Amino acid sequence: MSETATPRPESAQLNCPKCGTSITYYDVEGSEYYACPHCHAYFRWSGEAQPKVFGKYDQAPPTAPALPIGAVGTLRGRTFRVLGVVSRREANHPQYSWREYQLYQADTQQYAQLAEFDGHWTFIWAASKLDADREEYKLGDFKIFNKYQSRVNWALGEFDWDIERDDTLHVTEYINPPRLLVQEQRGKEQNWYRGHHVAPNELAEAFHLSRSALPHQEGTGAVQPAPGSESSSALWSLTGIVVALLLLTQLVLAFWSTQPILSQTIQVEADTTASAPPGTGRVLVSPSFTLDHQTALEIDLKATLSNQWLELPVSLVDEQTGRGFEFTKNIEFYSGVEGGESWSEGSRDVDAVLSRVPAGRYHLNFYPFTEKGVSPEISVQVWADPALPSNFFVVVGLVLLLPMLQALRQHFHERNRWANSDYNPYDAE
Repeated sequence: MSETATPRPESAQLNCPKCGTSITYYDVEGSEYYACPHCHAYFRWSGEAQPKVFGKYDQAPPTAPALPIGAVGTLRGRTFRVLGVVSRREANHPQYSWREYQLYQADTQQYAQLAEFDGHWTFIWAASKLDADREEYKLGDFKIFNKYQSRVNWALGEFDWDIERDDTLHVTEYINPPRLLVQEQRGKEQNWYRGHHVAPNELAEAFHLSRSALPHQEGTGAVQPAPGSESSSALWSLTGIVVALLLLTQLVLAFWSTQPILSQTIQVEADTTASAPPGTGRVLVSPSFTLDHQTALEIDLKATLSNQWLELPVSLVDEQTGRGFEFTKNIEFYSGVEGGESWSEGSRDVDAVLSRVPAGRYHLNFYPFTEKGVSPEISVQVWADPALPSNFFVVVGLVLLLPMLQALRQHFHERNRWANSDYNPYDAE
């Protein structure tokens, strides 16, 4: 004859020993401590005839908590029921107060917690050597964030341990967002817990609540991921690839073998007319050249100067419209020997870039002015579609803009996170 195991009841009821309110509890075999949701009495009952009342929580709020007692939700692929909620504060810093929701998985009889501080949620469970994610929770990867002892403000629901006894625990929190490690120590007894950030939208969906039913977020959570942190590595890798391709393109263009559209050497000749000031050279005109499309022009100038200077106004003239593009270059080069050492200053080479020059037929006019009696030669080369470094740096700057803005947001996010910690690394700055 086969035997059928008696199924474990999903819930049971007991009456509050202070106010008589009927209380539904769900861990029928494990729960021993209760906080009445009506009169907030805290008592123990483990099947004996008379419950033991310890006192009552006068600070309990009149409204229901964000996650109602008895609510069922699914987190990390596991179904939990909310059995109770405890509001705690730090013993030495009572202004820091948070809530811990006790979660119970009926089919495995395992517990977990949801901690909420200023609207930021963390899912916490007891660590085990058998956890598949243990490689993600190596203590060496975490930074200490807080140390404290807690005190209970109020509680509602059922618990399988005496929550007031937690006053003797020394708690240390370590963070590696979005992960959390918690060490609880009482004397030589030590227990570890793991945690992971839970976004409000994820929590609302898990427990079938509206987002507005959850507390409003304030500040930055201890393990709240920085904005864009999940895609940050990929974004910087992509940015590096794009910058490398831009650099390669710039180098190819810079060394690409092309012919100048104008290459000429001209001789400066003094203007001997009576009205010309000393040092004025005759106007020099280059041969004509044609541009078949709008482009930038790079004009390279090299003068045969030795301890001399040359002021050279230049005009690019459109032969059809008469429109001119003007610029002036000052060229000077000095050298010598002093104290047995050679020295030099200045340069014989200069260049100018004209952008967005329309298609057309052009020539260059030169209006040299130099020292009296000096007649240098000027080598002129004109290049169309030059590989301009300025364009490269502008494009690279635009490519870097998004990851830099993201890095800046993450920096301020981290500063705000650590502002709540006694171990703030930014205090040393």
